[in-house]
Amino acid sequence: MSKGFRHGFKAEAENYATLFREELGKKPHEPLCPRILAEHLCIPVRELSTHPGLDQDVKDYWRDCEESTFSGLILNDGSYKEIVHNDYHHQRRQNSNIAHELAHVILGHPLSAPIKPSGERAYDKHIEDEAKWLGAALLIPKKAAIYIVLNSISLADVQQEYGVSEELLKYRVQVTDAYRAASNIRRIYRR
Repeated sequence: MSKGFRHGFKAEAENYATLFREELGKKPHEPLCPRILAEHLCIPVRELSTHPGLDQDVKDYWRDCEESTFSGLILNDGSYKEIVHNDYHHQRRQNSNIAHELAHVILGHPLSAPIKPSGERAYDKHIEDEAKWLGAALLIPKKAAIYIVLNSISLADVQQEYGVSEELLKYRVQVTDAYRAASNIRRIYRR
């Protein structure tokens, strides 16, 4: 994860997570389904396995590929944007993939071809780090991480309710310092 986020970026990510929950009638700590957010933002989400614009041999390759290198991408034609994601991944990974692609759109990242003319992957680490951070914050914002810790919600329940992996949950609890925040809240309420 890049240490070079612009000033205020992390707070902006938390604000987006809160704003979209408000727009969808949810509390700041409640789960947010990335597919519902995509629909709210009028961004179609299409599965790789059924996408009509892809040849069957491409679909078969990603179905059978042991490497999980392709997660998703945004098809962009001016104002029209569409997320294509790898539905051969586990459902929790799919949620993370979709949230990551939504983050690119929300942040207004330039959407260019994912492959350079040389055949190499076009990759901008700074942009990808921002999308990783915001995508994860959309799924588990700081308020949700603190809520989960305060209420000692089990991993199985978090995975079921929030649709995230154990790795993403641990990452968000760590980077939001949710244990310390929960400890401070408990101390305040004990007074």
